[in-house]
Amino acid sequence: MKSTRVPTLLVVILIVMVYINGPAFGQRDSQVNKNVYMVIANQLSLLDIEKMPNLKSLIHEGSFGLMNIRGLNGYNGAECFATINASSKTYASNISSQFYNLEGEYKDIYETRFGSFHGEYQVGNIEIGRLYNQNEDNKYAPYIGALGDSLHNSGLKTAVYGNSDTDEEAIRYAPLIPMDSKGLVDYGNIDNVLIEDKDYPYGLRTDYEKILGELAESKNKASLIVIDTGDLSRLNSYSSSLSNDGFQEKRDMILKDIDTFIGNLLDDIDREKSLLMVISPNSPEERIDESKLSPIIIWGKDYKKGTVTSSTTNRIGIVTNLDIASTITDFLDIPMIKTSGNVMEHIDEDNVYAQINSINSRLNLTSKVRTKTLTTYGIISVILMVLISSIVLLKLKIDKLMGSIVEISLIILYSLPLIFFVISLFNINSMIKFIISLVIAIAVFITISIKCRRKLLLFLLTFFYFVLIVMDIGTSGMISKYSVLSHDPIIGARYFGIGNEMLGLFLAVSMLSLGLLYNRFNKKTIFIIIILSLVVLVGHPRLGANVGGLISFLAAGLYFSIELFEKKLNMKNLVLIGLSIAIAIGLFGFIDVKINQNPTHLGRLLLQVKDEGLLIVENVVVRKLLMNVKLVGTSFWTKVLLCNIATHAILSILYRDMFNKILEKGTKIAYLSCIVGSIIGFIANDSGLILSSIAINMISIFFLFVLVNSGVLYRKQEVD
Repeated sequence: MKSTRVPTLLVVILIVMVYINGPAFGQRDSQVNKNVYMVIANQLSLLDIEKMPNLKSLIHEGSFGLMNIRGLNGYNGAECFATINASSKTYASNISSQFYNLEGEYKDIYETRFGSFHGEYQVGNIEIGRLYNQNEDNKYAPYIGALGDSLHNSGLKTAVYGNSDTDEEAIRYAPLIPMDSKGLVDYGNIDNVLIEDKDYPYGLRTDYEKILGELAESKNKASLIVIDTGDLSRLNSYSSSLSNDGFQEKRDMILKDIDTFIGNLLDDIDREKSLLMVISPNSPEERIDESKLSPIIIWGKDYKKGTVTSSTTNRIGIVTNLDIASTITDFLDIPMIKTSGNVMEHIDEDNVYAQINSINSRLNLTSKVRTKTLTTYGIISVILMVLISSIVLLKLKIDKLMGSIVEISLIILYSLPLIFFVISLFNINSMIKFIISLVIAIAVFITISIKCRRKLLLFLLTFFYFVLIVMDIGTSGMISKYSVLSHDPIIGARYFGIGNEMLGLFLAVSMLSLGLLYNRFNKKTIFIIIILSLVVLVGHPRLGANVGGLISFLAAGLYFSIELFEKKLNMKNLVLIGLSIAIAIGLFGFIDVKINQNPTHLGRLLLQVKDEGLLIVENVVVRKLLMNVKLVGTSFWTKVLLCNIATHAILSILYRDMFNKILEKGTKIAYLSCIVGSIIGFIANDSGLILSSIAINMISIFFLFVLVNSGVLYRKQEVD
């Protein structure tokens, strides 16, 4: 009898122990092994860091860079916070970001609207339903709360402290970062964290001592802890009531408080088991800094002295807000639910602060002059087109002096994109330097045009463009990264590969180069190889990764091949062209999915088609067409394109026979191939208007020069 009592007693004890400690087997909230601390210093500027010794020490010991903080529509407000915790760009507003400690009436409101929740969540968004409603028409279809769900699905907890409240309004965007898809955060305090202090905006300041005290308790339970310092945001909304001196005095005081808090926080962090991020989800304070990129500092395990990058941007010193969630989940060794971001990586660099400042100033300048420079280029193009078309239409004749002036003007216009390339290679960080450099470069090209054989110069420029852009694609944009023709990291539509402006230029010079070469070398196999290589350059996920550009180049290249082999463009060949384009897209999409952990747009589209069906393709096509319709109605490039079309129409009617005489076969094929590629590019690309306008503009300049250079516009005695 006694022999059975002992085993029975042991079994009972074991059952009691399992019952008492059972939750520890299913969850990981009893003791966490790693912590991620995120300090929100909203609207922090690079200029502010000079006044923050603790933050500067983080930069010397950790990784530093710039972050694109764009939400769905802009660079400020709740949407930038919500995007950090979503699969893609998200919209949010103050009215859909109503977070409170889930006690009393706010707990009742939440449960009345969304039902009872399981677990003891301390913070929740009572307007989470409104947040989903605001994103119903969001073309990116974001997974809201992706980061929070990733942690909760892995048994990890989240916490949030602080707010940016004023005396009249509750502003609580920080919980958008750790919340799950139900708007819930496990631990935290966002209601009782302010102290009345008349020296601060609205007479309020953040109680850092209280936050540090509560952090000491939650750090053993929460894996992700977000702290909203709040005071900089309050200063921003209070700014209009302050003089410059008063504003700066309060800002310096607030920066000192934040820096002291960071220093105290560091004293209690184990670097080998922790990751500390200091970020500004919104753009820097506009009163002292016009930049749209905000600083980001990462300190902790695997992030040593240097700068940051990610495969989202492929640019040293630049990451995006979408990369934050992937970096957090990677550090915590848990899977990340749907994301379009990538893990931020550390790169060893010396003198990082000066380097990031230089990158920031150059990017800001490029972004500032980009639209004005390209618009000026378009205006000059239109003026020359109208001038020459008028001469042709009115059957006016010019003398050799006027002809030389027109030729030189066309050469300079043709070389302007190259000039934009050249001056971007220098460290130009101010408007004055940019204008002076542009004037000097144009003067040099005018001198070259006067001294050299201009037709030969035109051909050499075409080949040089071709080689230069190929080299630029092969080096991930190292040549063009600060050019007005390159992609703009501040806009954030594209960070690497070939953008629509460059694509239009490349389409024109590629086809023209092929045509000029064909006039000299009748080796058809070589041209097919070159065309295939161009398609790979533009469409490969590790190089160009431009789907619209891939389709455009395929169409132009296939048409060039048909003309090369003297085939007719009949229905059969049109079907073969369409089939070839479909196969190429599928092939590059398959490569993208296989070689990229986080695929590009094409790879993600194929994965969506696999999961959700062909309706996704229809949605993408409709979105691209609607974007083009919008651009046609608002963009200056519409006028450039229409002017080019009118010019080609006039020349084709009045000088059709003449063009057949002055153009060789290869050049005519190039002309038609570029037209085909431009039309398809316009349809297949959501910014196809820009692609088409630049491509057709370049071939217009080329053929207008050939027309003027042939002498057909000269007076008879001038020709004789």
